[in-house]
Amino acid sequence: MSQDELPPALRELQDQLHEAAQREIEVERRVAQRLRRGRFRRWLLVAVAAIVSAGGVAVAQRVLDREGADEPRETIPEKVAPAADLGVIPSSATPDPSGGPPWAMRAFTNRDDLECIALGRLREGVLGTYDRRTFRRKRPSALPGACGSLRRVGLVVAAHLRGGPEPRTIVYGLVRAARPVRVTVGGKIRTLQPDSSGSFIDVRIGLFDMDTARVSTRIDGRTVSRSFG
Repeated sequence: MSQDELPPALRELQDQLHEAAQREIEVERRVAQRLRRGRFRRWLLVAVAAIVSAGGVAVAQRVLDREGADEPRETIPEKVAPAADLGVIPSSATPDPSGGPPWAMRAFTNRDDLECIALGRLREGVLGTYDRRTFRRKRPSALPGACGSLRRVGLVVAAHLRGGPEPRTIVYGLVRAARPVRVTVGGKIRTLQPDSSGSFIDVRIGLFDMDTARVSTRIDGRTVSRSFG
């Protein structure tokens, strides 16, 4: 299938991903440039902090609210979109059985021109983590992505297994044709309908053996499947 034959929603998403990748590269270049300029100031900031501390100045610590503290953001030039906001697909938002911010995906294109997907909890348009109480925003580099050729294969999938007091097994992906997707985990099949961008997320309670897990769909009249074993 050529690019012109892709559904309009996917063509638009593909264009957005390429634009996002170029913006990220530019952000990285400009951030590196500014960091080089700022190296000279670092020792001065440390010295000032030491003097203030020695003078006995008390610094009150802010009590974290339910939203929690953001990770430190890199200094970026004005009019350049923060990398954390690039490629987030709000329509992929899927509720967690225990509540809290929904799970959602970020889609982007890497330097090898492959389509990549990353998973997180969504709040106010950005992805992060959530521990039943506190939401923390994460930079894209802190949310690793799985990559593949959506144009050639038609299906990019990944799985996330989260332990702890509320274990989850999450299968998520991007499909070129917005047709129903069958997700098999632990011998149980769920049929999902991707949104207009082709994204889908399957959230299950508990931890499952992924050796037999599989995702399949119909693309161009043939069945395309991906396994995790």
